[in-house]
Amino acid sequence: MSYRLEKFASTMQQALGEILNQESLNPDFKRASVVRVQLGRDLKRATVFIASPAGAEEAILKQLAGAAGFIKKQLGRKMILRHMPELDFARDTALDLERKILGLSPQGDGGPGTAQSPKGTAARSPLISLGDGGQGTADHEDTDR
Repeated sequence: MSYRLEKFASTMQQALGEILNQESLNPDFKRASVVRVQLGRDLKRATVFIASPAGAEEAILKQLAGAAGFIKKQLGRKMILRHMPELDFARDTALDLERKILGLSPQGDGGPGTAQSPKGTAARSPLISLGDGGQGTADHEDTDR
């Protein structure tokens, strides 16, 4: 995608987020986040990817589809365009993929990014170890200069 289209999609994403979180009276829209906007090549259609709490995705997507006219009108007031693209709302699947990946590796299996803490439980390897009485020394050895 060209820089101009990316900039337009980013501006549209920000404006849609403001509309859903601040201007809409529907409380369900305040629980939804606009993750990204994918524009068609001719700018006649825009797919808006939404992340929302688990279990409420389908209901929120149906409500957004029903309110697409209102949202498009509000978007037209924020962005001065000759033609406003038609809005399609879709669930963002990146979060589902992340949940699936995290669910595949059990906690503390010694996989990448985990380290054994002093008590023997798995923990993320910290950048700063506070196991020295709160002095906050780095995990790597300091070299003399």
